[in-house]
Amino acid sequence: MPPERFTPRPSRGYLSLAVVAATVCFAAAKSVTGETRAEFVAGLVLAVASAYLMVLALCFPLMRYVTSPTTLTAQYGPLLRYRIRLSDITSVTRTAHLSAGSAASLALPGIALYGMRCTDVGRIRMCATHPSNNVLVITTRNGAHYGVTPADERAFLNTLRRHGVPVRRPSSP
Repeated sequence: MPPERFTPRPSRGYLSLAVVAATVCFAAAKSVTGETRAEFVAGLVLAVASAYLMVLALCFPLMRYVTSPTTLTAQYGPLLRYRIRLSDITSVTRTAHLSAGSAASLALPGIALYGMRCTDVGRIRMCATHPSNNVLVITTRNGAHYGVTPADERAFLNTLRRHGVPVRRPSSP
């Protein structure tokens, strides 16, 4: 059986990334031209952060979810890849709203990447176009949680069911 590819739900997360990148870039420019060495170093750090955010914005169209007979892969271009063995998945449930805790690696309107601490679930490894609303939370045997937001949720869940993954009936979005 060939791998099945699923795109994420549409969002304008790339705009959020671009706006934050531009803001950080302006702060970097101001710091680099500062009078002290510390300001210059801070400016360089901000410039690197801004460049990384722009790369994230450019990779936005590369977000995918791919199922093979043994694995689910959530990927964000070359920058992020979660490989989850289907046999390790203990549940897949839709969460109407994730309550973000104190820390998130990257959660902006329209995009959530890397680890995010949620008050109701704990740490979730996100590769999603929505940081809190109608996220499918995948739980594995070792207690890891992954958040995804496929555009065709029904087909995505049916594919997982066909592979023997326990999927709870989703509630209406």
